[in-house]
Amino acid sequence: MPPESGASLSTREAFRLVFPGVMVAMFLAAADQTILASALPTIASSLGGITDLSWVVVGYLLAATVAAPLYGYLGDRFGRRRVLFGALAIFTGASVACALAPSFLWLVLFRALQGLGGGGLMTLAQALIGEHVSPRERGRFAGYFATVFALASTTGPVLGAYLTEHLSWRAVFLINVPLGLLAAGLSLRVPHTPMRPRGGPFRPDVVGALLFCFATATFLYALSSGGHRFAWASWPMAALLAGAGIGFAVLLRWERHHHDPVIPIHFLKVPAIARSDAVVICFGAALFSVILYMPLYLQLGRGMGIGASGALLLPITLAQVTSAAIVGRLVSHTGRVNIFPKIGLTLASVALLGLAVFATSSSTAAIMALTVLVGAGLGMVMPPTQVTVQLAAGRNALGVATATISLSRAIGGAIGVAIVGATLFAQIDRSADGSSALLHHAIEGGSAYIRAMSAEARAELVARVDAVFRIAFFVIAAFTATGAVIATTIPKLDWNETRTG
Repeated sequence: MPPESGASLSTREAFRLVFPGVMVAMFLAAADQTILASALPTIASSLGGITDLSWVVVGYLLAATVAAPLYGYLGDRFGRRRVLFGALAIFTGASVACALAPSFLWLVLFRALQGLGGGGLMTLAQALIGEHVSPRERGRFAGYFATVFALASTTGPVLGAYLTEHLSWRAVFLINVPLGLLAAGLSLRVPHTPMRPRGGPFRPDVVGALLFCFATATFLYALSSGGHRFAWASWPMAALLAGAGIGFAVLLRWERHHHDPVIPIHFLKVPAIARSDAVVICFGAALFSVILYMPLYLQLGRGMGIGASGALLLPITLAQVTSAAIVGRLVSHTGRVNIFPKIGLTLASVALLGLAVFATSSSTAAIMALTVLVGAGLGMVMPPTQVTVQLAAGRNALGVATATISLSRAIGGAIGVAIVGATLFAQIDRSADGSSALLHHAIEGGSAYIRAMSAEARAELVARVDAVFRIAFFVIAAFTATGAVIATTIPKLDWNETRTG
């Protein structure tokens, strides 16, 4: 019979009782951020909406970003295991609705609903580990989580391509049903911890939640639309960014005075939390950009098919998994957390600069070696930053504090994908020599179109692709370099230090 309580479990008990359920939940949330990458063209041919295809992904990411801190807040108030079941129910039900979607608009709406469930899975999974595992052992489990996240994010496109090719794009959603039921069954083994009263009656922060939704959604919509739907220097873009800025300003003012704020603003005054979250934003921007755009580079610049380009993400995954696991153990054994994000992001920056400088003249094997170094560097980031945030917040605020990590990673991913995508297509559309049309046709036609090109056209395509992606790799390197600089400013924390949030 699993133990009750708020006492920490032994490492073996935590791995046996807590980790299996939260691992499957996290895998579901992380995989659904990338699993549709290979299925999007097939969805467009089935339901239409090719000009707005990105919203199948952005809709999920927007909703998950907004939901993450709300679940952390609810978990701290009503019990994290109980709220996890609710998130799984929403995610699984929305997955069925996505599989049955009769039109593109309904698919986007159901994806947003799915994101409302998925945003809680990752947050609550990490918070449950923080609830049941001693601070010293959290580094080990943070490494396990980073491994699951890396595997899910990078195998998602491969799994999506396989299901779409052999079954249907609708199977990409239906696979979530048995996995969701499995996660719920395994989560029944997680010990229930009665939550401590936080003083006074529960007064839900509805206004704060709405302000947060408005400001975040407006900001991410602006970033995802820049250079595509609206020009960056246009009045609609200025209006969106101004609206987001006003929304965040009003949110900060409101949250300072609310008794039960959705986002405790006082966390932003804790340097260890604020700077760790900033590092994770840079991490998310680099990780999602590499995962989503590297296959496109390999298809256009190296002539690979969808399956092969997706499969070549696996070496990056293995590097990130190995690195995260090693760093998680080192954090637990040595008690040192600050040094690893600095080293990892610096390594990733050097490798990305290598891609930017040498991609044109390098072999595919050399390119993959550099991306493996990127994966190894990024794998050093999440375990120590997660431990740092949880230590700085204390046990009573684990949910909200951990949610800031998920929130930062999602916002970073949206920012990175939007900026790199805008950079790529701005470079493509800037061409006045006919190569713009060539690149657009190659992107829309895929590997079959590229294989049918003449040798001369193929050589022209490769040259243009290398020139365009060189700028993109520089931009991604700027994300990781910025994160490395911020990581040097994270203060050291005492393992025995606790706060009450």
